[in-house]
Amino acid sequence: MALNHSVLEVKGLEKKYKKFKFGPVHLRLEKGTAVALLGGNGSGKSTLFRLLMNILQPEAGTVTLFGADMGDHGTEAKRRIGFVGDMLEPFSSQRIKDIASLVSHWYPTWDQARYSHFIKRYGIDENEKYGKCSKGTKKKVEFVLSLCHSPDILLLDEPSANLDIVSQRKVKEDLVNFLEDGEKSILLATHIMDDVRQICDYIYILEDGQVNQFFEKDEIHEKWAAIWVNELPEHLKDHPNVFRVNHLSGSTVQVVTNDLSKLEEDLLGNHVSVEQVSRLTLEEIIEYMIEG
Repeated sequence: MALNHSVLEVKGLEKKYKKFKFGPVHLRLEKGTAVALLGGNGSGKSTLFRLLMNILQPEAGTVTLFGADMGDHGTEAKRRIGFVGDMLEPFSSQRIKDIASLVSHWYPTWDQARYSHFIKRYGIDENEKYGKCSKGTKKKVEFVLSLCHSPDILLLDEPSANLDIVSQRKVKEDLVNFLEDGEKSILLATHIMDDVRQICDYIYILEDGQVNQFFEKDEIHEKWAAIWVNELPEHLKDHPNVFRVNHLSGSTVQVVTNDLSKLEEDLLGNHVSVEQVSRLTLEEIIEYMIEG
């Protein structure tokens, strides 16, 4: 589905390393939507976030935020972004409250009352040195700091990683609240499918530095399924909507399809009866897409 009113647009973004090439990647984020960025380890998700934030410089391509080129207006643009991406390690010797004080000077819209609220909500001891914090607490600190200047966009690289169950729930609640007025947007990289189910509208699949899938989350629930048939004619094994064929005991065949209605129509036309249909979970669908 084509997106309109994009607040973030990436065109032909590339970054080359000795053993890895990222891109060219094209990506859009629409106002008022949440987009999940999914992919295996090493697929390029963190590289994309660092390119979006001007931490890394691309060899080609552009990043446009609210119609302005990120390269020309980077400082101003980043004030409208909240970012979680393991960027606070250089401040390991500082207390959390001192890091917050430093960060507050970067953002004219910093809200100290909002900061105090979230520090209490997530049970963070702001007198603790950042380097002494657990991995989960570090994530919570980053998440809190990303919200306190009322950004228009959140760029979140695994914000729930290493969090306890209660904190994961709170992060999810705060992201839903962030989107509530329909004016703000989220780009979220995560391995937690429950976050994708409850927060995101669209999904990008990133593999080997390339975007190889983009779709509306609710649409794939309607299309993907596993079906069981007594036999599958040879010429239908190459059907465009047959994603995988599993031969089970006896003559039973399980077929995974990415468009149930189209495949059922063609099976009927070939006098193949469908014995059983089972809708796939989001986790199963994403796993099939990533594995190919």
